[in-house]
Amino acid sequence: MGITVADCLKLPSLRNCRVLAGERGLGNMVNNVSVLEVYDISLFDLEPTVNSGDLTLTSFQGIADDYELQCRHIEQMHSIGDAAVVLYYVGLFLKEIHPSLIETADRLGFPLLVMPEKRLDCFYREVLYDVYKAIFYARNKEKDLINSIAALFSRLPEDRKNVPNLLRLISDSLKCTVLLSDTVMNNVCLSKWPASNNITAADIHRLYEETRSADESDVEAVWQGRKLRIFRLPFTVFEYRNFSIYAIDESGALTIDDMHDIIELLEIFSKLWNLDADNILANSLIPSILEGDSEKMHQISARLGIDMRSINTSIFLRPSFEGMEPQEKLRLQRNMVQQIKACSEDWGKTVIVDTYESLIVGFIMYSSAASADKEYMQDVMKHLDTRYADYTVAFFPCDNKAEETRRTYLLYSETIPLAICIFPKKRLFSYADILFAHQCETVCRENGEELRICCNILKPLLEDGDSEALFETLSVFYLDTDCDVKGTAAQLYVHRNTIQYRLSKIRSITNFRTDDILSNNLMYRTVACYRIHPELFRDV
Repeated sequence: MGITVADCLKLPSLRNCRVLAGERGLGNMVNNVSVLEVYDISLFDLEPTVNSGDLTLTSFQGIADDYELQCRHIEQMHSIGDAAVVLYYVGLFLKEIHPSLIETADRLGFPLLVMPEKRLDCFYREVLYDVYKAIFYARNKEKDLINSIAALFSRLPEDRKNVPNLLRLISDSLKCTVLLSDTVMNNVCLSKWPASNNITAADIHRLYEETRSADESDVEAVWQGRKLRIFRLPFTVFEYRNFSIYAIDESGALTIDDMHDIIELLEIFSKLWNLDADNILANSLIPSILEGDSEKMHQISARLGIDMRSINTSIFLRPSFEGMEPQEKLRLQRNMVQQIKACSEDWGKTVIVDTYESLIVGFIMYSSAASADKEYMQDVMKHLDTRYADYTVAFFPCDNKAEETRRTYLLYSETIPLAICIFPKKRLFSYADILFAHQCETVCRENGEELRICCNILKPLLEDGDSEALFETLSVFYLDTDCDVKGTAAQLYVHRNTIQYRLSKIRSITNFRTDDILSNNLMYRTVACYRIHPELFRDV
């Protein structure tokens, strides 16, 4: 999957380079090497571009005494997708590395690399040669555009993850001009290679139409005396609109497989695309809701003909991505979205569903019959279970105000790991489960009277010689089987009489009543608090 910053540090020209800060970013992909020796505050006012994993070489000579501007340059490099920065001539042009520069790089996880200090015999050209040679070798050895772009794109800040920047990364990686256009030849997005290329979308459309015959996927053309090869493939972004992707190759290196990779990347990363006067509506409906932007929510929903007042339930599906490559993660999300949509259509449900960060988020019109809604959710999970084993689903009533739904989303994001810790056997979580987990965490965090009482309840049990088996029985009984003796016995692989005996012993040890609803509720919360913070109970 290409080379990383860590790989670059093994090259001869960088072997003596030390990592001063930002170690978390040593796995960043490196696709290019650039030199920065122009420092001007006005650069920050320009429309920011994205870089496809540049390793930037600089001495900060022009701003050697301006530590604030140095930090701003580091932040800018990180925000546009640079992989790392290499500082030259420290102790000469740059007298010292200010602590604020180190703090900035560490905070961002952006590698700050330093060449041997007080040395004038370290040259940019040596690193340029070594790194480019390694990049070309890696690309020839294993061409892996999808994973490479996925890794680069995932590093961008959320507000930079859009179609133009995705095309910019693709264009830079393949060294070709890329055009995304709809079926009526509206210019949706054009990314040029090189950036100074003066070809337009109209030129690309005209050249292709003039030279193609039948359904050719690529044609030869001449433009301004230069021979071009123009590829074109149609594709559909979910069910919303048909598009074509064009790629203009002047080097002769592009293949039809590269075109299919580009389409797969666009399908993986695309959100809800709707074209406005500026060609692309950058934000989708679901982000506008979860980010609390009611105005944008109503604008987009109106354009799509969706009555947000009919939506009364939000669903958050959380897949497990353990051990997956970026490409696999994104493909998993996309397939889950498609399965949920297909199942919802079978049930006649009004549904908006898409990815948001690491989640699958849906907004659904539930019926008034609870039994029908339960069957619907069971059917959705049944379909998902045929292909995916590790995920959880949570559902909540929602309002037609984006601000209220955002509050629910924030509560869910903060609390779902705790809820899973309390109820590890659950796959389907309700508002009550999330609120209960939040309340338990509050009890533990505040470390007040409620926690003291919980500790006192469990203290005699935890001091018993058979405490491990007794507490396991108690926690499974209350939290995993809804106080069902038979279910607890089955889960622990013991006879139900053993469970009855243990529960009786627990009652005698703790002097705790199980025939009182309030007492049972207190024990329920106590066991849950222990599951998320056992260390608080052991210190009593």
